[in-house]
Formats: sequence, C-alpha cells, structure tokens
Amino acid sequence: MLLSFFAYIFTLPYRWVLWIRNKCYDWGVFKSVSLDIPVVSIGNISVGGTGKTPHTELVLRLFCQEIQIAVLSRGYRRASRGFRYVDGSDSVSDVGDEPLQIKRKFPSVVVAVDVDRVAGISRIRKDHPHVGLIVLDDAFQYRRLKPTFSILLSDYNRPYTQDLLLPFGRLRDLKSQTKRADMIIVTKTPPQSSSAEWEHQCKLLKPNSNQKLLFTCYTYYAPYRLFGERTNVLTESSGNEIIALTGIAQPQPFLDKISNSGTIVQHLKFSDHHFFSRKDICRIDEAIVQYPHAVIYTTEKDAMRLSEAPTLSLEAKAKIYVVSIQIDFCTTEDKNLFKKCLSLVNFLNRGYTPT
Repeated sequence: MLLSFFAYIFTLPYRWVLWIRNKCYDWGVFKSVSLDIPVVSIGNISVGGTGKTPHTELVLRLFCQEIQIAVLSRGYRRASRGFRYVDGSDSVSDVGDEPLQIKRKFPSVVVAVDVDRVAGISRIRKDHPHVGLIVLDDAFQYRRLKPTFSILLSDYNRPYTQDLLLPFGRLRDLKSQTKRADMIIVTKTPPQSSSAEWEHQCKLLKPNSNQKLLFTCYTYYAPYRLFGERTNVLTESSGNEIIALTGIAQPQPFLDKISNSGTIVQHLKFSDHHFFSRKDICRIDEAIVQYPHAVIYTTEKDAMRLSEAPTLSLEAKAKIYVVSIQIDFCTTEDKNLFKKCLSLVNFLNRGYTPT
C-alpha cells in the first residue's frame, strides 16, 4: 500500500503527460487518421515481454495464404532513419532485430520499418497495391493512426491491472487506455491451466462487454544450431549443463522451459534488444572456459543479434543453439474466434459481408 502511494505521487508528472496526450487525441486536438485499408495493431501498455512479435507472426501464419499482408514496425534501436523495406540479408543495425526475424521467417511477406506509421503505410500501398492487410507491430500507443482492429496483449504472470506506471512498475501508458482495444489476449498462459484460472484472469482484467478476451500459450521447439546446420540437440542435452544467454525483457519463461532439458549453470543476462560488444563476447568465452561441457541456449530474437556479433570464436559458434517458439491458442474456440474477428475486419473493409 505504501509503495502504491509513493508510486502514485512520484509518477504524477508522467501520469499527467499521458493523460493530456490521450485527451488531446480523444477531443480531436491531435488528429487520428483512419485509412481505407484494414490495419491491425498489436501492442501493449507495458515495457516489453508480452510477445508482440510472436503474435504478429501468429497473424501471418493464419492469414498469409489467404491475403497479401504487410508488416510495419518502427524498427527499435536501428541505426537507419526514415522508411526502409526489410530484406533477409539486412543487418540488425539497419532494420532492428524483430523486423529482421519476421522477414527471415516469412520471406514472401512485405516487411518495412518507419517511425511514422501513417507515412509508412502510404509508401507500402504505393509500392505494393496488392497488399490487403497491414499489421502494425507494437503500435498501441501510436495514436496518430486509428487502426481498424486493435489487439492488446497482457502477460498472464503480470496482468496490467496489477502493475504500476514507470519507474515503479512496467506500465508505459494509463490503464484506462485499454478501453481502446477491440481484443485482449492473455499471453504466456500455462498450457495446463484450467478454465477457473482463465476466469480469474478475466476478473483481474475486467474487459468491457465489447472486448474479446482470448488466451495464448508458447510452444517451444527443439534447439537448432545458430551457425551451420539446424541440428536437433534437445534429447542429446537432456540432463547436461546449459548456459542461458538472453537479451529480452522477460527471460524467466525461457529459463523455465530450457531447465527441463538440463541444468542451467550460468545465465548471461543482457538488456532487451542488446547489441553484443567485444566485452560481451569475452563473457561468453569465459563461461565456455568455466563450463567446457555446456551448450549455450538463446532465443530467436537474440540469435538475430548474436549472428552479427564481432569476434565470436569457432568454439562459441559450435555451442550456440536457438530455441524457437510459436504462439498457439489455448482452445480451438479461441483460435476460431480470432480468425473470425480478423476475417470480418478484412471483409467489412471491402464493402461486403462474408457468408
């Protein structure tokens, strides 16, 4: 209670800035643009860790065979400026780790980066008139554009209703802004969770009557080599030593999963979107010397940056394995509802209703 009081007092300036900004959009002082092409926004009100990019990939996996989709991201921490299309041969510094990950996993999908999402969409539409759906990765706070359908993500282990504003918590926007979402997805739901636990999440989040509440969980796949052939080593490493290497916002679910494959003897933890320096590579080499029989497990996002890290030794390259993930809905009903909602977005924006 005392922490909540001090958090409220010391975050008042930030709280007021957020309130004024949002009200300026609500009252029309700042303009929000609506486009005549379906735009699906995927985001959250917290700082990282809810799975925005994997859920963007979920949309692509479910719909890219039915409609031409383009993904637009701001390209967080990239060195380039302005609008840029993402190519599979690009570097992380040019386009950002998450856009590059999406492009390499879905090479036929148009992926672009631009801080100005309105201008970015206009450029995509001009260059790719066949595109029928735009997916915005991490755009819930981008109020210059009013999306056709807004998806808000909430971590099962840390619901936004139980969190605080920065710097005392992880919220970067006011909880009241969640009303703008058309759908709320509870991510990282334990696969073995019950309907009673889902009901508890519903009571915590208190979605409006017009908001759909769905649940997704992570499916982890067998590790593959970052360098060289994608060799499955999950069964080989069972019970052996593992060095965990992460540069993501919420590494605990990843650690929990890989601990089932062996003993984590060291966790090399870096900040989210961290670019690995020569000093960092020395830390990796020191861990290898300390644990010569251990393998290194890392995430897909970290793999994008590690693949370009300077002076990685041949021994390190031989030990680094990537654990990939895929988002799945907890129930078939949730999956069908999700597909129906996004199909309606697509159909209704073309002037007719699906049968």
